[in-house]
Amino acid sequence: MITDRQSDILNLIVEMFTQTHEPIGSKTLQDTIESSSATIRNDMAKLEKLGYLKKAHTSSGRLPSRAGFQYFVRHSLNLDSVDEQDVYQVIKGFDFEAFRLEDILAAAANLLANMTGYTAVVQDVEPTKQRLTGFDIVRLSSHDALAVLTLDESKSVTVQFAIPKNFLVRDLQTLKQLVDERFVGKSVLDIHYKLRTEVPQVVQRYFKTTDNVLNLFDYIFAQLFKELIFIEGKIASLSYAGSDTYQFFDNEQDVAQVLRASISQDEMVKVQVAESEEQALSQLTVISHKFLIPYRGQALMSLIGPIDMDYRRVVSLINVISRVMVIKLTDYYRYLSSNHYEVN
Repeated sequence: MITDRQSDILNLIVEMFTQTHEPIGSKTLQDTIESSSATIRNDMAKLEKLGYLKKAHTSSGRLPSRAGFQYFVRHSLNLDSVDEQDVYQVIKGFDFEAFRLEDILAAAANLLANMTGYTAVVQDVEPTKQRLTGFDIVRLSSHDALAVLTLDESKSVTVQFAIPKNFLVRDLQTLKQLVDERFVGKSVLDIHYKLRTEVPQVVQRYFKTTDNVLNLFDYIFAQLFKELIFIEGKIASLSYAGSDTYQFFDNEQDVAQVLRASISQDEMVKVQVAESEEQALSQLTVISHKFLIPYRGQALMSLIGPIDMDYRRVVSLINVISRVMVIKLTDYYRYLSSNHYEVN
């Protein structure tokens, strides 16, 4: 346990170092800490002994250690802070007409990555928690068709497919009927279960050859099980991590799974300082922040960067971007609700 003065000294060193990346000496702290230089040096030595500070090789100053950053985040970081100077730039970044949900989520990831210089990830509502609320098949020609799947009455997924050679016109109608009866109104998790249990038995009653039908079901609904994820600032990871981290970001579905697992269902914000179980992120800071997509549920914004990042600055940016984005999303869905359909 450290004293209040030692905590103030550690906080000040962390804040100064994350802005200057220069070792901090006792004399630098005297303007803020009302104690003698000798007392401050003594406290710095105790903090070093506890593992919260470490000596710089080129001067008598101290640097925060990994444990020091962790202590700062757990005890001193205000996760609700907002810096007003960022608001205008963020609002300007969202000043565009969004034609799709994806446009807004992509803009948020791009804005966060550009304003921090780190890697930003924005994920839609978890696929298994979404619900299929509509399904239709549009025949494009005698050989292909388009499946239109509506999730949560507000998000559409389209899948173009080749009509099986042994299909009759009524077979497409039967396919739609089966989906309407068995899938519409169900969660994506329920649909995944039904595809493996009910569907193989049910299609035998309606189709002479079931292999093509089962494969077609799998193909159409496979898109529902994939994360909608946007990753920006991947190249920036080479400035604060190695090639293994850069390569990790290449597999979007793995990234989505790791980041979702890093924050529990009850948590809204979590900061991990070199605590990730994923090897590619184990020496980095991962900040996870949930935000609301109206009518649909909670989505996830994450920032990955070095452990010596300016925490107050990036937390403020995440808060500002998420709040402005929710306003943008609310306006977007209000427009859809008033002009196209009623959202319950």
